[in-house]
Amino acid sequence: MRSVVSGDVEHPTDASSQRLRPTSPDTITAEVIARLDACEDERLATIMRSLVTFLHGFVREVELTEGEWHDAIRMLTATGQITDERRQEWILWSDALGVSMLVDAIGHPFPEAATESTVLGPFYVPNAPERPYGAHLDEVPAGDPAWIHGRVLSLDGTPIAGAEVDVWQNGDNELYATQDPEAPETHLRGRFTTREDGSFGFIAVRPTAYPIPDDGPVGQMLRATGRHPWRPAHIHVIVRAPGHRSVATHIFDRDSDYVDSDVVFAVKQSLLREFVERSADDPDRPQGIQGDWWSLRSDFVLVRSDDTGELVDPGRTA
Repeated sequence: MRSVVSGDVEHPTDASSQRLRPTSPDTITAEVIARLDACEDERLATIMRSLVTFLHGFVREVELTEGEWHDAIRMLTATGQITDERRQEWILWSDALGVSMLVDAIGHPFPEAATESTVLGPFYVPNAPERPYGAHLDEVPAGDPAWIHGRVLSLDGTPIAGAEVDVWQNGDNELYATQDPEAPETHLRGRFTTREDGSFGFIAVRPTAYPIPDDGPVGQMLRATGRHPWRPAHIHVIVRAPGHRSVATHIFDRDSDYVDSDVVFAVKQSLLREFVERSADDPDRPQGIQGDWWSLRSDFVLVRSDDTGELVDPGRTA
């Protein structure tokens, strides 16, 4: 590299310095995007170019200050520090900002008559115990008993025998088994196989509304922006069947609080169901239920597909 001395200032004159453009907000963005030309993965390059464009555009639009940038770095650092094998704060960010539901909506454009998908959520644990028709989900007392039943059908109305209905829910203490140190790991979780007529049935508990974990960075964001951390009462379900697209969905209690303001934006009109109050002397009371109980019917309609779209465990959040 050659240089020219002018007064006390040394000016580099090599070819690379002559190619440098004046630095401005626009040239910084253009330079970062240009560096991605070397990326051999076209999809990755497309994603990264778009990410840089929108991220830089956001910074310019709000005129982000250095102090705000430092606050954001601290928030990201805290998110990494609180995340471990039992808690997934990153998924909470995605859920609470509506990104999880947006990705779900883009990735699952099912026909109108099919059961709609919604977020998998951070409390799913694979390989729940297989349970027979009519069995209990709860392994310790967890709330009012609820008989959940229905059928799994193909889009044309044909019953699907041998489909798997994978279920998990919270109890009346607002906790999932993965959060509750007093409960067995398999509490309020189970997999059921449909009978020849596509029917399934199990004894759950009527779910309650509950707050997502709000003692970390996501909770700080919610409080700072005037939002609550609550989810309406629901039961999680994944339905799988050979030759059909799997669906991760919810059964929502239509009478629950927060149905119109779910913190993770997951409520869909088609997924609202009514829990019907039943008495102890009701002749339809299933074996295994004592006293008053609730019942709920919910059919699930699947789309035929060679690609079952198997779901991936995203990790837990305690």
